[in-house]
Amino acid sequence: MDVIRDAWPWVLSAFLLGVLCGWLVTRRYCRDRVSSKPAGFAAMPSSGPEELAKGSAVLGFKVRLNDLRAVEGIGPKIEKLMNDDGIRTWADLASAQVSHLERILDAAGHDYQMHVPTTWPQQARMLAEARWEEFKELTDRLKGGR
Repeated sequence: MDVIRDAWPWVLSAFLLGVLCGWLVTRRYCRDRVSSKPAGFAAMPSSGPEELAKGSAVLGFKVRLNDLRAVEGIGPKIEKLMNDDGIRTWADLASAQVSHLERILDAAGHDYQMHVPTTWPQQARMLAEARWEEFKELTDRLKGGR
């Protein structure tokens, strides 16, 4: 029992050192994530049901606020990957660097490496700004998010 009582400062120190190292590594490797909104980024004019209903009418499917699956190329599994990385809203996705999105997909394994997220931030920006017609034009031309 004396050994445990004498060892707790070392265990606590090792734990705190691990937390500090994890924080430093996260800061180092997530540096390319943009924390502020891109230039010209406007907030969604209205997050109310009327605006979403208008989007649903234009797009032909029920639009739910910040549903990443509305973006061409993102399904439920990729949405979960994005959510796990802290990308939960259209604004988050619009602010993300394409290189960061590619790293998320690469880290998820072979099944996700075929996806090309080059237009995902652009699509998300259109959704966040309720530019439904532009979004529809773009996604009608896209296949698999390319």
